[in-house]
Amino acid sequence: MFERYSYKQKLLALSIVLVLLLITANKRSFKVTAQAYQQLQEVRGQLEFMRMSGQGSMDLQEQLERYDRVIGKQHVDPGVAQQSILDFATNYDDVSIAELKETHFSQTKGFDVVTNQLILQGDYSSLSQVVYAYEKSFDVSSLVGIQYFTEKNFNKRTKELKVLLIFQNYEKNK
Repeated sequence: MFERYSYKQKLLALSIVLVLLLITANKRSFKVTAQAYQQLQEVRGQLEFMRMSGQGSMDLQEQLERYDRVIGKQHVDPGVAQQSILDFATNYDDVSIAELKETHFSQTKGFDVVTNQLILQGDYSSLSQVVYAYEKSFDVSSLVGIQYFTEKNFNKRTKELKVLLIFQNYEKNK
């Protein structure tokens, strides 16, 4: 049947069939594959964006927690802060609360500053442990000042070691 056609005609017919097959293959599979690959790249880009935005929010949360540790938590009622300071001190048996001074309020450069002062009494080792615990794990208020001092007890004729702890919370003025 194909003997009557020349090699040139056979080559031309074969080339036309090849072009038609390539066009059909392009429409049926190559084009679909290219579109799927493009969609895959877009989804990967969106996924990476979501990961980065999630990482950014986690970084912001960690930074906020770091600031809370440095300046004390915000939006804490002064009475609650003072009660938390007392509750934390009562967890230690080797120290006693000598005095709790009245809460002091002041305003400076757009901030309200709430200051609490607590005086603890005990031996040096116990007081140092409590001070370290306040510094390390107390997050309601920021420990900003520590002062060790001795006081004479004239009734017992002894000197008592005490530590003054100063806590502050900062609130932005409204």
